[in-house]
Amino acid sequence: MSIDLSVSDGVATILFNRPDKLNAMTDTMWLQLRDHLTRCEEDETIRSVLICGAGRGFCAGADISGEGKVITRKPGIAGTVQMSEIYFSIVRRLYHLPKPTIAAVQGAAVGVAWTMTLACDFLLVSESAKFRPGFLNLAKVPEGGFQFLLQRAVGEFKARDLTYRSRFLTGPEAAEMGLATQLVADEALMDEARALAAEAAGFAPVAFRYTKQLFNRNSGDYDAFLDAEINAIVIAANMADAKEGMQAFVEKRPAKYSGT
Repeated sequence: MSIDLSVSDGVATILFNRPDKLNAMTDTMWLQLRDHLTRCEEDETIRSVLICGAGRGFCAGADISGEGKVITRKPGIAGTVQMSEIYFSIVRRLYHLPKPTIAAVQGAAVGVAWTMTLACDFLLVSESAKFRPGFLNLAKVPEGGFQFLLQRAVGEFKARDLTYRSRFLTGPEAAEMGLATQLVADEALMDEARALAAEAAGFAPVAFRYTKQLFNRNSGDYDAFLDAEINAIVIAANMADAKEGMQAFVEKRPAKYSGT
């Protein structure tokens, strides 16, 4: 289970490489992603970043099986805060990365994986792409600024509908709603993504960095939103409903929430 980084002609490719689990993110993978993004930011030979998934999916979000844990978690609320700060620092770094970022999505992009694609500058989706929030249906609060980024892209009412109902959204639907830069046939996705990454590697670095900063500034205060979001996540994650939501998911049955 890993996240691989390769660099060629100024393009860094970050590959979620755990195809047998639809690239669901383990602790090890989160730490690898953090280190890769650090290199992408600091290495001046890297001029653009392409993010993609191995196999038939982009990323199924955070691994909820407990496999691959390497971070010692604090108990209770302190543990939720601890892990949220780790995850958020990584998504925040992606959002603010001063270089062009391209996400190429085939198959499933669930939960925080969808958040990460929304934090990129370009999002290419294939016809087989499937997005799902994967939060509220498990009695969890969305992570990484998902609501902030989604609402900015499609408006408040569509964002509320997608978030509250936790429904799947296909690649063609995402493109039609303005949630993707381009819809591409499955077999052409990576060729198109690599071509776009190569084009973006030719952007003027300083001018691009300041242009991106202005886009982020115009969208509101993402960082302040993340700070408020952590509080909501901590409360929800430590309720009995959160345990029930996860158990119902594992047992493949409707959850019975008590509001406690």
